[in-house]
Amino acid sequence: MTSGGPSATVGRVLRIAGGVYHVDDSTTVVQASLRGRLKRTDSRIVSVGDLVELERVGDEMRIVRLRSRSGALSRHGVSKRREQVIVANVDQVAVVVSVTAPDPDFLMVDRLLALAALSGIDAFLVVNKTDLADPAPAGSDLEHYATLGVETLRTSIESGEGLEALAERLAGRISVLSGQSGVGKSSLLNALVPELDLRVGEISERRGRGRHTTVASALYRYPAGGYVADTPGLQYLALWGLDPAELPEGFVEIAVAGEGCRFADCRHRVEPDCAVVAAVEGGTIERRRLESYLRLLDEAEKAR
Repeated sequence: MTSGGPSATVGRVLRIAGGVYHVDDSTTVVQASLRGRLKRTDSRIVSVGDLVELERVGDEMRIVRLRSRSGALSRHGVSKRREQVIVANVDQVAVVVSVTAPDPDFLMVDRLLALAALSGIDAFLVVNKTDLADPAPAGSDLEHYATLGVETLRTSIESGEGLEALAERLAGRISVLSGQSGVGKSSLLNALVPELDLRVGEISERRGRGRHTTVASALYRYPAGGYVADTPGLQYLALWGLDPAELPEGFVEIAVAGEGCRFADCRHRVEPDCAVVAAVEGGTIERRRLESYLRLLDEAEKAR
């Protein structure tokens, strides 16, 4: 696909390592560098998933333009002053958890689902390692998400449960598998696309958490069309550029209940006649979900 002249091509960034950008131009994967002028004129950092324009300069391919993004999965950088794009142009996020080993991090699940909703990205839940505990207390807690309208797939590498359904769900789209370390994201991708041969880690016996095996985001061509992304285990995820007033849209049951609050700008803390707090006390909203919302609300307010 050409753009900007006979020597320009458009490609998608698959991975970045040591200042080298590996770009899929639809026929092959080329290695490219970043043109100095682009660094000076575009404040955005070229990220995995970005569509870029390439030009050949001598024997070297250079990225000369970064195209507009949609559906970026982003978080605060370490300094909290800059957006860190995990993967750009995402169609859907598969939030992967395991029924045990490690136990589900519900705050992480809520964060990822909220981030996807607020970014306009489809999201679904993958409950992995179902062969280890069925039913499990944590697994039954995860079933609550289905009542919120979150599509849920149950998978197991050992038994093969749900792998065909997951394969169909990923076909033809740009998908991110995300979640805490050790839940089996890389193992699932290896099962679906064996030629990837992604590195798989073990669970720390002392902490009960997964060890990091994916150190940077990377996109891979998916045999049935589209791409799949393996992302680092996200132990820290602070949402980027979040307007506190918009946060309820990431929690569907809180947004619905909030319409009955006395004050239109109710933050669902201690305000009088708060319909959300009343729903929690009445058992129609999970207290854990309100706690997740309030944690994110505090972070969003402090970041402004």
